[in-house]
Amino acid sequence: MKQVLSKIGQMKANIDISGISSARSASLLCELLECQLMQAAKYQQPKSLMPFRQKIFAQYGQDGMLAEIFRRIGEGRGRFVEIGTAPEENNTNLLLLKGWSGLWVDAGLAPDTQLPTSVQTLLLRRKLKICREFVNRENCRSLLADNGFADDLDLLSIDIDYNTHHIFGELIALKPRVFSVEYNGMLPSDLNWSAPYDANAVWDGSTHFGATLGAISTIAESGGYSLVGCELSGTDAFFVRHDLLGDHFLRPGDAVFHWEPLRMHLGQMQRHRVALPVLN
Repeated sequence: MKQVLSKIGQMKANIDISGISSARSASLLCELLECQLMQAAKYQQPKSLMPFRQKIFAQYGQDGMLAEIFRRIGEGRGRFVEIGTAPEENNTNLLLLKGWSGLWVDAGLAPDTQLPTSVQTLLLRRKLKICREFVNRENCRSLLADNGFADDLDLLSIDIDYNTHHIFGELIALKPRVFSVEYNGMLPSDLNWSAPYDANAVWDGSTHFGATLGAISTIAESGGYSLVGCELSGTDAFFVRHDLLGDHFLRPGDAVFHWEPLRMHLGQMQRHRVALPVLN
């Protein structure tokens, strides 16, 4: 604790220096906020995933939390699907570096020749496949099946903003070992709400998107999964299949306990531009 308080004091001093750049100031403030938030008692409990959060390629700390989940339950065959992604910033680049294989599904991904060299290498080595289709409830299962990723999945990550809740409800039957699902952190966990389904809908930038953590958790439990944690940013929730829970996680299924409010400002920390290294 003393070390944390000392670090906070140093950061405050840095922030007060006149002439410091706005980007550096924002970064220091975010680090200060994270340090303060992480002192919460519930994050100090054994089996909490929060102390393991680490941002490498993910938008926030999903990389570290997912790595810890698979450390506890085993990596399985090392197969993933990520629906809603970007070549540089996503939940699965770290897994690819660890030797996993998978499928990215996103209509907005650039043509192969315009992707980073590292991604082109993965495509050539058949460690990665890309599906450039707009995903909805009607086609999501067939898209995965057509690309050879309808079974034996270890991670299924879903981040498509508006219809995430409905796609999750359709894909839960595929029984991956772990789900990472975006939720609407602007709304409380005990509110059972989801955006009405619209096959062609995209996010309009408002709070009218996705579903509350409670609504998503209800679907998860009925499909054989329990909530084991949420990212501190209030963006992604992690669900583990019931047969793998064991005694590895803190208060599985407790949406009120695990809920985090939306904190998009946590992504403002200054760092190097993200790039997936080319594999040897």
